[in-house]
Amino acid sequence: DNKDAIDRALNMGMGVTQINQPEGMDQALSVMIDPRSKTDVPAYDEYPLNTNLSYPQVGQLLYEPGQIQTVGFVGRTGAGKSTTIRRVMDALQQDGGDSGMFQIDAFFKKSRPERKAWLNESGISDAERAERSRVANWWNLDFAADSLNRIRSGEHVHLEGMYDMEQGGEKIGVVDVNPNPSGYTVFVEGTALLLPKLSSVIDVFVYLNTHDAVRAQSLMERNLRHGYTEAESHARKALTDEAETGDHISQPLRFDRYQNNGLIVLDNTARGDSLTLLPPYIPQK
Repeated sequence: DNKDAIDRALNMGMGVTQINQPEGMDQALSVMIDPRSKTDVPAYDEYPLNTNLSYPQVGQLLYEPGQIQTVGFVGRTGAGKSTTIRRVMDALQQDGGDSGMFQIDAFFKKSRPERKAWLNESGISDAERAERSRVANWWNLDFAADSLNRIRSGEHVHLEGMYDMEQGGEKIGVVDVNPNPSGYTVFVEGTALLLPKLSSVIDVFVYLNTHDAVRAQSLMERNLRHGYTEAESHARKALTDEAETGDHISQPLRFDRYQNNGLIVLDNTARGDSLTLLPPYIPQK
């Protein structure tokens, strides 16, 4: 009876179930709802679900005058995290707020050429090769967590020799964050932030959801721009999707973040001038 709502849900990458007989309701709900997720607490204090939030409204949710806070933008690769953060930062600046950003990938241990050689090294066991292929092992998580703690304490953090994808994946990047004690939000972008070593130093999480088809197109364009072939781009997406599902955006980590609150879920499928507020539980896709 509500075709527009169904179409909207499908466009966001959600599943839709139509129930024609009353007796099917209990069975459908048992499949659709994780019983552990039941709660009487409202999803969000300020806005109802499915509200389209402008970028200034999102900025207001993520900035507190007089406070230094870390906001982790999580989402599958290609969801549009970096672009979204930049738009939120622009809106914050226009409203008088102060903010900065960096990518958690800056803390990759190896440059892209070094990592490629390391992954393809001959003479190592299958078990070792599989362990090296786990993307969660590519970051220096202790270094990243320490840097975030220093930022939260108000310290000016300047780091050189960091991984920079825009510079061919070489270790020539710079992370420079100088928090303003009058109010500052540092946006950290990356899929690794739900891992336990990092989640404890993030004050608020934003999960950015995007339909898989939109994400795939975005990834292809980005990878081609950075010199990858189409075949390599498809392989990279398959690798990251598998790593995210099985490791750093795994079901236990998603549910743990739901239980600990501090989670805002926004949909970016439309790639427009607003983001849609979704229930505060990270979807599988």
